[in-house]
Amino acid sequence: MISRIRGRALDWHDDTQSVEIDTGSEAGGLVYEVRLPTAVWMALEDHRPEALDLYTHYHVPDRAPVPVLIGFLRPIERDFFRKLIGVPQMGVGKAQQALAASVSTIAQAIEAEDRRTLTQLPGIGPRQADRIIADLKGKVVEEALLVDEGFDAKAQRPVRPTDQVAADALEALVGLGYTRRDADRWIAAVLSAPDLTAPQTTEDLLRAVLEHIGTGP
Repeated sequence: MISRIRGRALDWHDDTQSVEIDTGSEAGGLVYEVRLPTAVWMALEDHRPEALDLYTHYHVPDRAPVPVLIGFLRPIERDFFRKLIGVPQMGVGKAQQALAASVSTIAQAIEAEDRRTLTQLPGIGPRQADRIIADLKGKVVEEALLVDEGFDAKAQRPVRPTDQVAADALEALVGLGYTRRDADRWIAAVLSAPDLTAPQTTEDLLRAVLEHIGTGP
């Protein structure tokens, strides 16, 4: 079992939220592809360090026996993930997708029986939120006290533009020097505003985002 990987980050893949890590010497070695839950990906996205030290969960799917490595910054995060996949009808794929908020945020929601926060996580509906609370309440107190990035579900649900207007606006904001994380969050806030007419051009969307930055918290 592969429980930890240290090495040099070679390539970051935005589409799969994964990173290739070279664990060998200059003479050659193994390169592992490690998938990152959204919260971990976002914690690393702004600086993308050259050297990585990740705690990993090794998984071989039943239907497609191709090993998968899922990486975490801290061992307690991996331990929380393993508790999460033990919840009925959860599974590795759904648990990885659900970690769109920090471990502390999710654990606090579980301990507080905060279904609203849990149902904001990707793939988690009301019934699954109830299962998570029933299975894990009282078992994730340590994780709830964890000092981590504190990402909440809304901040961690990145915008994946489905149209050219949003995609162009995202790249324009990044080109202006804003981080992709902030640009994702601002675009998501603008597009989800109930009293806003959907922008029809990139310029309209950028204007709305800049107004949001100037007036928002």
